[in-house]
Amino acid sequence: MNNLMRKESKHIILNLMIFLLIFFLSTVSSSYSPHETQRFTTSSDDITDLVVAAINQTISKVNLSSSNFSYLLNRLGSSLSHRERCAFDDCLELLDDTVFDLTTAISELRSHSPEIHNVKMFLSATLTNTRTCLDGFASNDEVEDENWNYNNNKTYGVAESLKESLFNISSHVKNSLAMLEDIPGNIPGKLEEDVAFPMWVSGSDRNLLQDPVDESKVDLVVAQNGTGNYTTIGEALSAAPNSSETRFVIYIKCGVYLENIEIAREKTMIMFVGDGIGQTVIKANRSYADGWTAFHSATVGVRGSGFIAKDLSFVNDAGRTRYQAVALRSSSDHSAFYRCSFESYQDTIYAHSHKQFYRECDIYGTVDFIFGDASVVFQNCSLFARRPNPNQRIIYTAQGREDSRQPTGISIINSKILAAPELIPVQANFKAYLGRPWQLFSRTVIMKSFIDDLIDPAGWLKWKGDFALETLFYGEYMNEGPGSNLTNRVQWPGFKRIETEEEAAEFSVGPFIEGNKWLNSTGIPYTLDI
Repeated sequence: MNNLMRKESKHIILNLMIFLLIFFLSTVSSSYSPHETQRFTTSSDDITDLVVAAINQTISKVNLSSSNFSYLLNRLGSSLSHRERCAFDDCLELLDDTVFDLTTAISELRSHSPEIHNVKMFLSATLTNTRTCLDGFASNDEVEDENWNYNNNKTYGVAESLKESLFNISSHVKNSLAMLEDIPGNIPGKLEEDVAFPMWVSGSDRNLLQDPVDESKVDLVVAQNGTGNYTTIGEALSAAPNSSETRFVIYIKCGVYLENIEIAREKTMIMFVGDGIGQTVIKANRSYADGWTAFHSATVGVRGSGFIAKDLSFVNDAGRTRYQAVALRSSSDHSAFYRCSFESYQDTIYAHSHKQFYRECDIYGTVDFIFGDASVVFQNCSLFARRPNPNQRIIYTAQGREDSRQPTGISIINSKILAAPELIPVQANFKAYLGRPWQLFSRTVIMKSFIDDLIDPAGWLKWKGDFALETLFYGEYMNEGPGSNLTNRVQWPGFKRIETEEEAAEFSVGPFIEGNKWLNSTGIPYTLDI
């Protein structure tokens, strides 16, 4: 009888704690401190229960928001512009991904040995999703203003109540991130000896990436001349299995494929293999100027986890005057790109969310041409600035971290920051910068890279006024080249001259994206440390 009473008492206390948490989350702001959980909890198990309860509550709010967006989309119907309809479609897709990420976060928390870093990554992705939803409703004037960002967007065309529901979801997620600070967790990826491939690349994938194409070892072949299984990439992708746990390889023979490709969340473990940069080319031309959101302007958009691409070119040839025109958008967790090129002008690579890795890739663009809020490493890559519009400034990166607890950022290691051939003759007419803060806690580091003379001595550019200058983290470490001199760099509180290898190592493949845990399975060569 006493044991039963104790069990019931414990159950009542837990329910009371959950009730207090839900009440607490509905009233506090996003400035919540993790130490405030101490008034309710005494152990990490209790905190875990509270975080799970909070995430479940957030899932209910996301489902409600999704229903409201669907209702409004159906009610407005034909009165919507093409871009507004795209924005609604973006939101429904992103909210669906948010439920998936939150559910996965709960599964990780409930596992035998939860990896708190992974939980933070899934929660971080949900913050990015809600912001991306809002971004789609920005006005023309805002997007055409290079100082536009999420913090001041007016979200034209979306009801104020829906906007508030998205902010409410973000607030709840930030509170969950805060509470995770009090749960002991394993430290992300330790440094190991230099190896040929990251550990999250399996041996079989490693062979696929290292060896020449063997058609007998691929699953489907795409060839425009009819010598493969399909003549278009879209057809081959439709034939690929859903929710695969093993690698599914699609070999795309030499040719220019004029297609917009969307790799759905159900299409996991897909690998595209081409015949080389400039030989196998996926090309399209959607842009913001033509009525698309940045999210759906992508020539190739990837949601399914574990995506790999090798020896391909991703091109958006909308042109320099068409504003946002994305070549690749990836929200694929554990996505990796090897010996690929990415070509556009504004917003070339949308490293949207989750963990990503790029090795020996060429990236071409003008404004914010690497942007997003993934945890992403560019290793041994070449970043080429193209000739922009008259009076336009060149900006290589625009990282979008909005909460200090997010484990996201852009890390550029052993790479080259250069002018493209088309820019070199007129390089003196334009100023170029390494990056600018798209969001409040923007984080970008550049280490052991060559920086050419096109970079302005200040190095980094303000977004608007003093926005984010104290909260951002921009770091440089042991770079070389005429543009690497730190003497006249910005004096912002958030700018960091990284002094030690230990500090720099935090942004290497091992700790930053836990590459030792997943890159081996992709077969892409990598270096864990710097």
